[in-house]
Amino acid sequence: MSSAVLRAATGASASRPSDALGASRGPRVAWRGCVAARASSAGPSDWDLAGAPDGVVLRLAKRLERAWRELPDVADAPCAPDLKSVDAIAEDGDPTTAVRIENLVFTNAAFRKMHLEVAWGLGGLEVMHVVMYPWASVAAPIYAADLVAFNGRVTLCIADVCPTARNGDSPGADRVASEPNANIHDVPKPLAAAAASLRDAMLARAPSIEPRGIPDWGVPILSQEACVCVGPPKDDFPEQKQAEAFAEYAFGLFEAYAAYATETARRSSETETDDERLATRARLAAQTFFCEKQLENDKTRKALERSMGAERTDRYMTQVLFDVNERTPTEAVR
Repeated sequence: MSSAVLRAATGASASRPSDALGASRGPRVAWRGCVAARASSAGPSDWDLAGAPDGVVLRLAKRLERAWRELPDVADAPCAPDLKSVDAIAEDGDPTTAVRIENLVFTNAAFRKMHLEVAWGLGGLEVMHVVMYPWASVAAPIYAADLVAFNGRVTLCIADVCPTARNGDSPGADRVASEPNANIHDVPKPLAAAAASLRDAMLARAPSIEPRGIPDWGVPILSQEACVCVGPPKDDFPEQKQAEAFAEYAFGLFEAYAAYATETARRSSETETDDERLATRARLAAQTFFCEKQLENDKTRKALERSMGAERTDRYMTQVLFDVNERTPTEAVR
């Protein structure tokens, strides 16, 4: 990613040192509504991707993993062992229902939860799913991306920095961010500028790339400025120029986003004003709304239920994929 895009994301000047992800900073201890339990001091764990098909999906996942491990003070976030690694098949043994799911779930001072999933099976399906939830006390959107392939051919690509505020520069504007009919399609200006630059680069790599429609459940939570949704045509395979161009967009957007959120968390004050407390609560409500809308996607649930069963699927979707609610901690502790 170019230094110009990183500077746009962080607001840094050209003379700023090139630490794109900001300086290491321990989690704050100030009370901010609900405070998380202490994270494990052990380094972040690994996952088992043996057997995962090589291709655009796996390469982007591994690239994100490497970048995550370089973020400041990354540690494991809580995740039930039977959900962190899943190897499941329908009770009738139908081989087309066999699915393998591997997850990384990390946390640090900027992000309450960083979740990266790679899944494969189900008769040739490959999925990479990523969501980065900042602590609600950090004035940053949610990074989310999905890449879906079937027998190696990428069929769906989507990436966004999903807004949690109507105006990223004004805490008071967060107060109605979670209302279903609110216009929350504003992302912080530095990220909007970075997304525009990255989109131009994507189109330069693949001029024929065409947008794909957003499902109804996604419209209220996705941004106008940064969301890219693409459905590469059959003739994009096997070269997959459109898929590769999207992967560069998704990773570049992650870099800009991680730099912005890390710097925002570093600059946050130890004490909050009344407006900041209101903004934290509103961002938590907006993150909750994001999860509620994501859970309306029945396609994911139905695909998993056949292999994992209804109870385990519900736990996976509400505890691993989209877990924010009104009781979710808003601030890390030392």
